[in-house]
This record gives sequence, structure tokens and C-alpha cells, in this order.
Amino acid sequence: MSPLRELRSWTTRYEDEISIDPLQRYYLIFEGANTEKQYFKGVDTHRKELGINNLIEMVILSKEGEIRDYSHPSKLLALIQQKKGELIKSGSYDKLIDQFVIVFDRDSFETKEMYLEFLQLAGEENILTITSPCFETWLILHYEDAITLYIDPERDKIQKNEKVSKAHSFTSKLFSELSGMNPKTALKFDVLKENVDRAIQAEKQLEQDVHRLGEAIGSNVGQLIEQMRKDPREPLL
Repeated sequence: MSPLRELRSWTTRYEDEISIDPLQRYYLIFEGANTEKQYFKGVDTHRKELGINNLIEMVILSKEGEIRDYSHPSKLLALIQQKKGELIKSGSYDKLIDQFVIVFDRDSFETKEMYLEFLQLAGEENILTITSPCFETWLILHYEDAITLYIDPERDKIQKNEKVSKAHSFTSKLFSELSGMNPKTALKFDVLKENVDRAIQAEKQLEQDVHRLGEAIGSNVGQLIEQMRKDPREPLL
């Protein structure tokens, strides 16, 4: 199995600033090969203006070679477990610092029962960042009045999220038409970054609980971004 490649910008993220040892490190792995990875690379690139805390490092785990097309969350979990094992073996794993984040779509699972089984299996030691039915749900929230104008009128179709073409499900096509981007091949984070806070606030009007996301439209991507804005020295509430 090909190893995961680490993409990180820790030592060069700000000009004229020295490197700081992180107090929290987030290893992120994504279901999609492009969309989610490009989005979070954008978050890391623009971390200062997005308010990501200086003491937090983002490490994007890029699937390459024979594992590039691994997408099901169960395979992502296996890769994360392998990565953690490698860190432990090398002596570089710190339970207090290292966090592992699996970013995936609810519609990867055929049934709610299979989804809930995965939550139980993976949720104890990992951060599960979930979009329901897919990542484009979160992307749509970057646009003004997104819930009123785009989510509510199409709730049934978004919930089912059926394939409408070779390239798109209903929700990804909705985002593509709204944004003028193909999220699979040409996501432009620079267009979205000014509205990340809008998306975070809009997400709070949808479902964010990981268990209820098994059947409800929503996301908890915004929760992850807000978590990475906090000072890791402060105790969790």
C-alpha cells in the first residue's frame, strides 16, 4: 500500500515569522481526491486571515499512487490507523498533540445503520467531519441566504442526492450552477474564503450532530474550523 504524503506549510505559513512548535496537530484525510483537499489547502494557505490559531498545525494527508482512489470512509479509517502506527513506531506520536480528522460524505453509506456503525467504530479516537449528503452542501452555504434560496426549495432532491449526470449528483450540480465552478476539478478557494464565516453561521441553522446527520441535511465542517481557531491551551468546555 502506498504511503500517505504529508502536505504541510507549517514553517513557511507567514512571511517574516519564525516557526512555532504546535500544541495541536490536525492530520486530515478526505473521501474525495480533489474537492475537500483543495478546500482545506485553501484554509491552511489563508489561515492567518481565517483566524486559525498559530499554535495549530494542519497536515493534509494526500492519497497517491495505488490508494489515490480510496474513498469509502472505512478505507480512510484504515489509512488513518496505519498513519498513526507509523508515527508511534517512529516515536513522533503525541496523544495530547496529534488529532486525526476523517472528512467524508454521509451518502457514502447505503443505509443509516451502516453509517451509525461506522460512527461507533471510528468516532472514539478520531474527529469525524461529515457533510450530508455531500461536501457541496457545505460549499453552498458560502452564498448569501443559501438556506432560504437554495437548500429549502430543494430539500427533497438534496436529501436523495441522486446522480443527474456522469459528473454530478443533484447537490454538486446545484453548487456548480450557483458558483460557476466544477468542484471536482476546479474549486477556487479564493472565491469562497471571504464567506467562510457566513457558511459557519448558516451551518448552525442546519443539522450538525454527527448521529442525526445520518438522515438530515447539514454539516459540521464549520465546527472543525471554529475548533482550529481556539487556543489549544484553553480547556475544552
